[in-house]
Amino acid sequence: MKLRRTDGKTVDAGTSVVRALGLLLSIVPLGLGFLWIAWDERRQGWHDKVAGTMVYRVSEKISLV
Repeated sequence: MKLRRTDGKTVDAGTSVVRALGLLLSIVPLGLGFLWIAWDERRQGWHDKVAGTMVYRVSEKISLV
């Protein structure tokens, strides 16, 4: 999986900070921001929407060892 901005650019430090703060927004209402991913057509949580990011699947097999 890979994290990218919705405009196709790479994620910079500022975007990462906004996304991290958005995680708090997703957690506060009993995790509803994370559950939102199941209903969203683009599979974005609230933290992704706030930061303008998306998680993409990468088809390559990458070894973690």
